[in-house]
Amino acid sequence: MTIAENKKYLCGVLKAAGHNINMKELNQVVSRRKCKKTDKCILLSRVSTGSQDLEQQNNELYVEARKQGYTDDRCILIANVESGIQLDEDERAGLNKMKEYIENDNIQCVIIYELSRLSRRPKVLYSIRDYLIDHNVNLICIKPYMRLLDNDGSMSQTASILFSLFSSLSESEMLIKKSRFKRSKEDLRRQGKKFGGAVIFGYVKNKDKYCVPDPVTAPIIVDLFTHYAESPATSLFETYQYAMKKYPTMFPLLEYVKGQHKIRHFFETEVYVTGNWCYPPIITHEIWNKVHKRMDAARCKPRFNSKLQYLGRGKVRCKTCGNVMSGIGGNVNAYCCCTDKLHSLQINFKVMDWLIWYEVKVAANIASYIDNSNFAVQVAKQIDDKRTEIRQIENYMQTVKGKKDKLLKLYMDDKIDQEMYVKQYDGINTEISDLKQSIDRLNVQVMELQRSLDDNKGTNSSVVVLDNISDFNVRMEYVNKYLKNVWLQRTEDKSIHIEFEWNMPMILPKHTYRYQSKGGKMTLICCNEDGTAELLQDGKKGIMILE
Repeated sequence: MTIAENKKYLCGVLKAAGHNINMKELNQVVSRRKCKKTDKCILLSRVSTGSQDLEQQNNELYVEARKQGYTDDRCILIANVESGIQLDEDERAGLNKMKEYIENDNIQCVIIYELSRLSRRPKVLYSIRDYLIDHNVNLICIKPYMRLLDNDGSMSQTASILFSLFSSLSESEMLIKKSRFKRSKEDLRRQGKKFGGAVIFGYVKNKDKYCVPDPVTAPIIVDLFTHYAESPATSLFETYQYAMKKYPTMFPLLEYVKGQHKIRHFFETEVYVTGNWCYPPIITHEIWNKVHKRMDAARCKPRFNSKLQYLGRGKVRCKTCGNVMSGIGGNVNAYCCCTDKLHSLQINFKVMDWLIWYEVKVAANIASYIDNSNFAVQVAKQIDDKRTEIRQIENYMQTVKGKKDKLLKLYMDDKIDQEMYVKQYDGINTEISDLKQSIDRLNVQVMELQRSLDDNKGTNSSVVVLDNISDFNVRMEYVNKYLKNVWLQRTEDKSIHIEFEWNMPMILPKHTYRYQSKGGKMTLICCNEDGTAELLQDGKKGIMILE
């Protein structure tokens, strides 16, 4: 006899003995008897919104698990509030957790309340079905009752039919809902009504779903715009101080950064001046133009975005006044101190940066005599840190690329207009381009550090080879590590006295430098402790004349 015939015969025998049992109950009994004490099952429940209740699903899942022979301590409950329509398979926390348990634990069965709890997207539904079959994990659905696998481990015909039927129905249902929702949005848009989402600050939605200026918050927006546009010598910080005194509940005391960001956000919200199909304008074009003209005039580029790169940034100081000398490009192309005309001085970038790097290399070599192994460890750590940073940027870049698909979906679903789509799409491309440049820059730094590490392996164990490092950022790391300040002072013969100060005690020969510039020719002179003076050339004692 086959297994099915044996079950049918057993069912007839039980009925003849007075036990009213059908084939479905018999299958449950057989499966329960096969359940081992080490086997576990997953109870997978899901709702789409927080207003729905998971308790009813969970209770019925526990009842079914007990029928299958699983005790409560061998049941793993996975209950989540997440959308079964909008999220992809890899974005579903519940499904990811289920896979993790299946991969790492003795899971024999997954019990769900209905097929829609897995997903309402056919692609995800079939993917999970195939995943469970490949891992020989049975799926039990309560409503309607269905077992994915037969006793021989193959997919049951009932499960195949139900999966196909439910996938078709859910796909059709989603298309109908999407079409209905789109028609409803278009109808509300034609009427100029707000159909969803939060209302912009300064507006309120009335009972007819029209957005109108809020009598409480709209005057605040008008007041802030007017104050920034018409008050003399105003700024975002001054505007925040004004708002903090006048609207203390909205702009709390001492929240300077948060308050200024909030005001800047208000000033950059174009709806206040242009309006749209939903929001009427509350700011005049004249006030808007005044505000943005002032903001553009006040905006300055951050220092780290400067195209001018020099090693002595923040370290080259005037010894007379103690101030940091500023780097000035263009025709000057020098470090300059203009605090007082009586001692104003400047030194060429090329000369100063060459000397800084030369001294830092000497300091690194001296330090390596003390602990060369520490140098190798530090360089290796720098390489690992930069590679970790590269991986983090690459992972984040994948996330940014994923925003394109979501943005396209929002545009296709008419959740954003074409102008907003193009604006955000260009912003995403710009961000990706910046991330790629960061990765390229870090790769160059890794190559420079690796070359330095390889060069030191083939040289004297007490010598650090930095000559091959040409990348500016890598050089800056060594400069910041060893160098504290470089002090410059003009002497009576109109030359510049140069003295180095280090971050740590350095066993260096005591010497200073003297810089002279005459007739378009620049020279550097090394002044030794014993009173002798020698010119420099390519880092060696000798003659050096920089054109």
